[in-house]
Amino acid sequence: MSISGFFNFKSFTSGQQLGSQHVATRANIALLSAADNDDYSFIDQNFQPESLQTWGKRGSVINVEMRRYRESVLAGLVEDGYTVIDADDADDDESGAVIESVKAASVELYAVECKAIANSDELSDAELKKLQDTRAKTKTERHQQRKAELSRRYEVEVTPDLVEKDDDAWYPQLRMHYYLTLGREFLTTRDAKRAKAQLEAGENSIWKPDFNKGQMLPSVLLLEELNLLQLLTPGVRLRSSDEAMQEFKALALKHRHVLKNYLNVSISEKLTPIAIAQKLLEKIDLKLSYVGRLGSRDNRECVYQFVAPNDQRDSIFGQWLNRDEATKRDSVSVMNNIDITTPVIDTTSQLIPKNTDLVSATNNIDITTQLTDTSQSNPLSLNQVESPVTQGWKGLKLKLQQGMDCAGSFYNELVSTIGEAVGVADGEPYWNGYLGQWQVWVNFASGCKSVFCDWLVAV
Repeated sequence: MSISGFFNFKSFTSGQQLGSQHVATRANIALLSAADNDDYSFIDQNFQPESLQTWGKRGSVINVEMRRYRESVLAGLVEDGYTVIDADDADDDESGAVIESVKAASVELYAVECKAIANSDELSDAELKKLQDTRAKTKTERHQQRKAELSRRYEVEVTPDLVEKDDDAWYPQLRMHYYLTLGREFLTTRDAKRAKAQLEAGENSIWKPDFNKGQMLPSVLLLEELNLLQLLTPGVRLRSSDEAMQEFKALALKHRHVLKNYLNVSISEKLTPIAIAQKLLEKIDLKLSYVGRLGSRDNRECVYQFVAPNDQRDSIFGQWLNRDEATKRDSVSVMNNIDITTPVIDTTSQLIPKNTDLVSATNNIDITTQLTDTSQSNPLSLNQVESPVTQGWKGLKLKLQQGMDCAGSFYNELVSTIGEAVGVADGEPYWNGYLGQWQVWVNFASGCKSVFCDWLVAV
């Protein structure tokens, strides 16, 4: 799926927080609708506009204060009624020794804290829920809760190193890497589930900052558009002068406004391709390792290559993949056991009784689309006497045809509003043996193309 038809790159500018949120929400809804094959146009995007204005103004104030952090903190203390007294100038050697002593004590205390969390007792789901609902907790209970949450988040043994990594925001980086690779097929389901939960809680209304923050599909699509994974081939040496790296930089510059809004990565012309790559790889907690400087004396250039980390992420990804596959199997199993009750449509009032019959259909019924009379060579028409079940399916077929006529006008409007990335399937999926995947022909505004069916599972 290409993102070009969903983003208006010129609309993303630094400092325009509210504008960015509005554009991001529209793009997220369009992307999710296309990926999930569902209509999310009913979402109320105008929820508490006055609160959103306040959020934007407050965010601007915080951003300004962060640029002058020391002055802002001192001004806040004075505003709260404190008296700020300038300390006497201390000797550089003496103050440096104090700072180093404080840092050493901080590191030691933090290591003890991480070890205490890792060594805490395990909690059952019921015990964790009870502890999460408890407001006043002892230090031991806080450690137990933290360990239980980490255990369920990463689904591996909790170690002091894992606690420290989680404090350093490792989880969002790891999650991005997972959905960019092994978990890609589960990303749409994950985003759709999160969106539907927010819509249910907000009665079809959303708080734009939370909604946008919860959607990962745009960020993954951006990294796919940049082909970030091409940099992660072990043993391949990379230089900024390489043609592929120059193309990578050009593409990143083209999407720099969207990258800033979705990934909070600033891209400028001054940066080298390697520097841009390092910034983006940091979002999945990876980096290119420095190899050395190669070339002639007058033209020596830094060379980098990817070295796979030994940080337990493979084990975590394996656990997450097993979890998602199990959830998917359970979902398919539930759907296969659902009886769908379809009302018979009254298409011939003279022949069909006034009361509405019900036709039960399950996934175990094979339905032939063309109904023929076994005693005659011509197909049955609607003015012939047929069984209620036959009349029911013919009524359903007529209703579907009417629905398809309405869908045509909706599709034209959708393409004109969102872009040419919207398509309608033309025919049934087929198995491509050469590529080893299911594909289906899709009619886009620009023509008919074969696309990969990542939602189809062979049974």
